[in-house]
Amino acid sequence: MKFRSAGIAAGITAGVGGLLAAISMCTPALAQELDSLDSAAKPSETATATDTGTGVLDGRFYISPMFSYLLADGDRLTDDGLGGTLTFGKGITDNLALEISGYYLQADSNTSASSDTAKLYGYGASLLVFPRNQFRNAYGILGVTYDETKDHPGSPSSFNGVGYNAGLGYLLPLGWFGAALRLEALFHLDSHNEENAGAGGKSEFYDGLFNAGLFIPIGAKPVVAAAPTEPVAVVAPIVSVDSDGDGVPDDRDQCPGTPQGTPVDSVGCPLKPPCPTPAAGERLTLEGCAAGDVVVLQGVTFDFDKATLTVNARTILDGVSDSLQSVPAIKVELGGHTDSVGTDAYNLKLSDRRATTVREYLIGRGVDGARMSSHGYGEAQPVADNSTDEGRELNRRVELKIQAQ
Repeated sequence: MKFRSAGIAAGITAGVGGLLAAISMCTPALAQELDSLDSAAKPSETATATDTGTGVLDGRFYISPMFSYLLADGDRLTDDGLGGTLTFGKGITDNLALEISGYYLQADSNTSASSDTAKLYGYGASLLVFPRNQFRNAYGILGVTYDETKDHPGSPSSFNGVGYNAGLGYLLPLGWFGAALRLEALFHLDSHNEENAGAGGKSEFYDGLFNAGLFIPIGAKPVVAAAPTEPVAVVAPIVSVDSDGDGVPDDRDQCPGTPQGTPVDSVGCPLKPPCPTPAAGERLTLEGCAAGDVVVLQGVTFDFDKATLTVNARTILDGVSDSLQSVPAIKVELGGHTDSVGTDAYNLKLSDRRATTVREYLIGRGVDGARMSSHGYGEAQPVADNSTDEGRELNRRVELKIQAQ
């Protein structure tokens, strides 16, 4: 009998050790993943008063239906048994739970002297203790039960007594309203005080009990009111003064006193006017022009297929020369352009001759030649459609490009 009892204890120890090994391997990563899945499934829930230690206990009542496997003491004269356990409990703190339970097991006789199927059932109470570390969903369990046995091999075949349970369990969160998979490995001491029970008469049996089932909370998850927050001091806003009303505060305005309505830049200074392109007959002004700006000299035309300026073109260029002489710091390029009539090579030469003609005319009007260069672009840079008379006329043009100031 002592040998068989030692075998049962060794089997239970191995089972508990296996459960502990599985828990230690899966807990840090798997429990964290399932907990984050549970949180993602319920983003609007507020943290509860007790949901701080285990991540499972939250103060609600719960039930646990479980399948049970009995690793029978060899002196029982039975095979291992199967059955079920049902518990009803409640978390009383974030790491303690109390529960009551009932169980029913059947185990067939393993002796030729009896064909009975032993029936073991009872009820009791247990305390579950959860640690406050990385194994926050594992727990230890201690319990006491009232046990009854019917049709047990041997004599007497029926007896009752007190049972004691001790072991380990684990709750694996499933992410459904706090539900979890529940696994347990228990050592069960069946103390019945019947000296003749079992093989040779025993007043105690030492069994292993393994349970697997669900942990199902009952009702809505409790919430707690948010902790009061410290009052936030209200600081009066700093009002920026904008004396000239240009939209830039005085502390950043580098051009105070700008007239109302004048467009300004980020530091309150008036924006320079854009470089204008005069209409035909209008006088050219270079105010606001900067390097890179291009002005089309409207009305500067030539005799057909020649580089000879028309009378109207000379009048316009007289105004251009006056404008250039009024801003002697500006250097320009005079660019000639043609339409697409004719060959590329011919148009390129023609445009270059026309640009040179304009430069020479302006030099003759007193503009320093060192300030001006000329270049022919031919038909390479059209600004309109060459398939129409109007488009070709726009493409035949002379441009003044600001190169430096």
